[in-house]
Amino acid sequence: MDELEYSKIFGAACAALLAFVGFGQLGKAAVSVNQLDVPAYVVEIAEADDADGGADAEEEKTIGEIFAMADLERGKKVFGKCKSCHKVAPDGGNGVGPNLWGIVGKPIASADGFSYSAALAEKGGDWDWEAMNGFILKPKAWAKGTKMGFAGVSSDEDRASVIAWLNDQSDNPLPLPE
Repeated sequence: MDELEYSKIFGAACAALLAFVGFGQLGKAAVSVNQLDVPAYVVEIAEADDADGGADAEEEKTIGEIFAMADLERGKKVFGKCKSCHKVAPDGGNGVGPNLWGIVGKPIASADGFSYSAALAEKGGDWDWEAMNGFILKPKAWAKGTKMGFAGVSSDEDRASVIAWLNDQSDNPLPLPE
């Protein structure tokens, strides 16, 4: 290429840049934006005054406060997430997960004919309100090593509702905690 070709390329690039800047300025002139002296509406953001650097620290609710939100109809709907693995029937067998009929109050890892992970088998205790709440909140955190692949139910109301509904699916439902 000779000097004339380089000049043509440089001139075309300058013309394109000039056109780009020129059309931008022309657009700003055609559509003006008036800045307000006072915002039209203010978004208020709460000041964080906790010790962990401003992260939201939710108050811990008691088990009674959580279960005060329970709704059996809602629990039945929330259990829809569990139906692919669990059955709830007095004479039903196990599925991918154990049959959950009468689960509230039973010993942990005690369903006949179901092979539990070591994490649950070694846990011990009963499926009381706290255990059910902790497990359904985050199964893998509550029983590290569990085979249950479900992420959990983060909503207190949904969790309380599904546990209350499971409690109702029993020959002897327990009274809800106060």
